[in-house]
Amino acid sequence: MKIVITSRSIWGFHSFGGMERYVYFLSKYLAKNGIEVEIVTSLSQEQSEANVNENMRITSLPPCVNKRFSGPIRYWMFSKNCAKYLKRVEFDIVHACGITAYHYLGSKGRRSVVVQPFGNEEFKAREKENLAKRMYLDLFIRKPKIYCLRHADVVVSEGDLQSQEIMELFRVPKEKIFTLPDGVELDFIQKCISCSKLTREELGIQDAEVVLINVNRLAPNKGVSYLIDALWILKSRNKINAKLILVGAGPEERRIKEQIKRLGLEDKVIHFKNIPDEKMFQLYTLADISVTPTLYEGLPLVILEAMACGKPIVASNVSEVPQVVRHGENGFLVPPRDPEAIVDAILEIYNKNLFREMGNKSKEIVKDYDWNIIAKKAISKYEELIKR
Repeated sequence: MKIVITSRSIWGFHSFGGMERYVYFLSKYLAKNGIEVEIVTSLSQEQSEANVNENMRITSLPPCVNKRFSGPIRYWMFSKNCAKYLKRVEFDIVHACGITAYHYLGSKGRRSVVVQPFGNEEFKAREKENLAKRMYLDLFIRKPKIYCLRHADVVVSEGDLQSQEIMELFRVPKEKIFTLPDGVELDFIQKCISCSKLTREELGIQDAEVVLINVNRLAPNKGVSYLIDALWILKSRNKINAKLILVGAGPEERRIKEQIKRLGLEDKVIHFKNIPDEKMFQLYTLADISVTPTLYEGLPLVILEAMACGKPIVASNVSEVPQVVRHGENGFLVPPRDPEAIVDAILEIYNKNLFREMGNKSKEIVKDYDWNIIAKKAISKYEELIKR
């Protein structure tokens, strides 16, 4: 069986976003299970082709428009180049991310197409856009995505809430939707933890301090500013002596740093930008509680990674988060944009000394999200699709 996965970007070659990591690790574990995988993406001309292992190959399509054009136009044109390429190669199924199968879906004699939309935030923000931006995104993003989801043979969601959203937003029948959540490399994470030599002392963290950790791209939808407000509340009210390890970079970085300075929290925040996974998991081992105050997204990978490291979770009660954060069992769910609720959840874990109990429950829950299990689930669906 040969699967072609089309994605405009992929982890290791482009950014560090959740979609990019999902594509890479799904491909990696499909290949480990004997499936021939080709990732078609938009690398530079210098990176036109790469063999990751004997069953996994990355192919780059040549640039089709000048970089001066905006992202949506380049995305739309990448889909057009994908269609041309897919008509020339042999495969069984194309697993398309976002709108990358838009131009291929209407092709005569096309193969089976699985479409995975990932986030649908562009539909939620439509009413707030000016007319020009709305028409532009309708043409190059929204209409192509609607077409892809309605004409795909299978639509992949990350969980029950996203499945419901896909049915309501795009009028996709329930029987066409297949749930395939994000995953984690449990063996790799445990190896990183067992080999960790990083100490609190090296980072200037005192033994008595409660260490919070947030790993995220610093973007508006991640809600990091509300975590900073919560940290200020903990400090100003002398609730507990807390310190935050903040890992990430992005468009909100400058504003977050200004907020930290304005609130006098420079000595309470340790900031890392883009770091290797090995170090990230070592930082998790030093933390007591993982806090993810996201405003909206699918199933945040960072929550699964923190759970694999045996951490209690405080996270926003949005999207697919309740799928893995079970309120009162392995952490607490809080309303988005609510620093006081974040503080209350942290204090509940601290005052009742729930660190070990909730951390062990996190480890138990996350076992179902090992990439080996996720890949085998995908293979079963691919086999079913081929037999139709």
